[in-house]
Amino acid sequence: MSEATADYFADGTRSIVSVLRPKNPGWQEIPGAGQFTLGFPARSFWYLPRNLFVISAVEAVTGDGKIEKGFQYHLSISKPVRPGVVKRCDSNEARWVLDQFELDGAEEDNHVPGGKVRNFWRPVADPLIGLECECKAEEPAIVEDKGDFVWRPSHDT
Repeated sequence: MSEATADYFADGTRSIVSVLRPKNPGWQEIPGAGQFTLGFPARSFWYLPRNLFVISAVEAVTGDGKIEKGFQYHLSISKPVRPGVVKRCDSNEARWVLDQFELDGAEEDNHVPGGKVRNFWRPVADPLIGLECECKAEEPAIVEDKGDFVWRPSHDT
């Protein structure tokens, strides 16, 4: 990995796992993604033809300890409407983005009431791909947009 493509934690430590980037042309990298990721490595991208905005990060999520997945790729997808206002992309757009970032086997897991961002996660470690977050069995699912979007209350709400 060259210095230009290296990713870093907020404290300046170089990440040994690269943030996922789109594989096809047309995406524009936008600076400032790190402000949204609690210090984890991240990059943000905008695809103007479909008006999609993606924050791509490598994060460690701590759960209740039932299934520890270690570091995970995390894609957050939204559709900017105007400065400071976004709307939710539909599931077809989300699948297209997952393909663009080659994030096969990702699990959608959202914890924001009425969220406008779709969040997809996949463990970096291949043997852990496909293990569902324990929250899906323990927390009620709230279905919106005629079943196109599902979220669960976080432990903090």
